Amino acid sequence: MVARLRLWSGMVLFVYATLHLVNHAVVLASVPVADAVVSVAAAIWRSLPGTILLYGAFLTHIALTLWALFRRRSLRLTRWEWTQLGLGLSVVPLGMIHIVGTRIAYELYDVNTNYLWVLLSMTDSGWAAARQIGFLLVVWVHGCIGLHFYWRLKPWYLRALPWLYGATLVVPALALAGVGVGIGKVFELRQDPDRFRAAVSTTNPPTREEVERIYALSDGLQIAGAVLLIGVLGARRVRTWVARRAGEVRLTYASGRSVVAQPGLSVLDISRLNGIPHASVCGGRGRCSTCRVRIVGPDAAKLPPPDQAEQRVLSRFGAPANVRLACQLRPPPGEYRVAPLLPAGAQPSDAYSGTKLSLGGERMIAVMFVDLRGFTAFSEKRLPYDVVFILNRYFRAVGQAIEDAGGRVDKFIGDGVMALFGLDVDGARAARQSLDAARRIGLAIEDFNESLTGEIDQPLRIGIGIHAGPAIVGDLGHGRATSLTAIGDTVNTAARLEAQSKEFTAQLVVSQDLLDLAGVKPDVGERHEVEVRGREERLRVHVVKEAALLAET
Repeated sequence: MVARLRLWSGMVLFVYATLHLVNHAVVLASVPVADAVVSVAAAIWRSLPGTILLYGAFLTHIALTLWALFRRRSLRLTRWEWTQLGLGLSVVPLGMIHIVGTRIAYELYDVNTNYLWVLLSMTDSGWAAARQIGFLLVVWVHGCIGLHFYWRLKPWYLRALPWLYGATLVVPALALAGVGVGIGKVFELRQDPDRFRAAVSTTNPPTREEVERIYALSDGLQIAGAVLLIGVLGARRVRTWVARRAGEVRLTYASGRSVVAQPGLSVLDISRLNGIPHASVCGGRGRCSTCRVRIVGPDAAKLPPPDQAEQRVLSRFGAPANVRLACQLRPPPGEYRVAPLLPAGAQPSDAYSGTKLSLGGERMIAVMFVDLRGFTAFSEKRLPYDVVFILNRYFRAVGQAIEDAGGRVDKFIGDGVMALFGLDVDGARAARQSLDAARRIGLAIEDFNESLTGEIDQPLRIGIGIHAGPAIVGDLGHGRATSLTAIGDTVNTAARLEAQSKEFTAQLVVSQDLLDLAGVKPDVGERHEVEVRGREERLRVHVVKEAALLAET
């Protein structure tokens, strides 16, 4: 609820700032039009609902910003987080004179704060103009950064980014141009003292004493804001002193590094304070899952359960009980072992890529290996361009056949392909899909060779090995090379069967285990028992000379 209030109060203020910038841009059409827009906006914001919405959002956002600053156990922030925080804290000193000089002046002294009044306040001095323009730009940039942090977790954001980026630049540029034109109009008006006095009189300007009171009120509110900020920073120091007396938290990372921290810090804070790279796309707000960690250890039972917000994110990818969000988990004193589950350079899209399967687990799958026979000798007689061209066509044909059957291309290994079946279906369905993929690959290779007639001396040959069984499936690798894959005896056996196809001079060697799991009995091929390196018992297999002859499953 606190996070939502802060978000929506910020959006209200962003809309208010946007309307102000648009109002300035309208001056490019004419000052009277801009004045009319001000009148309409004033009627809306000065109404009772508008007043409650605007000033309620302003006070709520400031209060929650200070609360968020207090709640942070670490000020080790990224560059953009510091930028957003610094801009947010500068809103009060930059904007207070504008707020007091418009709404408060209207309420206390019945000043007609039309667009001329706004322009007049900017021509008092260069500092006055810079402060008011800076106020709007600071709110605009602060809001744009906040929306970027929030929206970049949405799948549609990347497509809309060019348009949003253009609007981010165009709106303030037009507003600055409008302000320049408006100030120029005021200086022109000053050339005719009678017209200038008549125009100023329409604003019902305050007296000198009233102006002094307006400035005094602005200064007082700024001092109050500074006192609040200092109070929050002081309260942080007191809390840190109290926490240090409560004990210590010891985290041991997967790299073997062990660090000690005070209680109350989140796991993400501890990582940042100790210079340990840790992914966090949303900046530690608990909106994404890129900071997720697997946490175990002697005192893991002491960990507090996830709150509703954290549980909602964890449930999104079916996290097991020992997986938590590093930005939300604040371990009590004790010893824990921590393993980040995403690389430190994770991108926003990675927040949606996590599944329970990617975190690691055992699953009944079918594994297929496909290899192109004699391609090394073939490639020695070809130009590199021809080799790449033919190999990519081969990969496309095999990959399409695998995907059409419901499988997933795991990786390309030289001129070979590894594919997985059963990542999202049961084992029996996975086994049938793998047989269907073998049949499709056989047909695809026939078409492929026919299309190369006249270009190659003899048809390209392939070997396929398929086996089914339990395997460990999860995200493996390092950095950007991390991907969902499978390891275990099932994978090794499938690779050995692909090698056996060469000895049988056949296209396909499939284990009897897979056929039994699929519940099919091929009407082509022969049964054999083979020795598989790494296995003590001989393995029953079915050898098929041409995979295209398999019946559809």
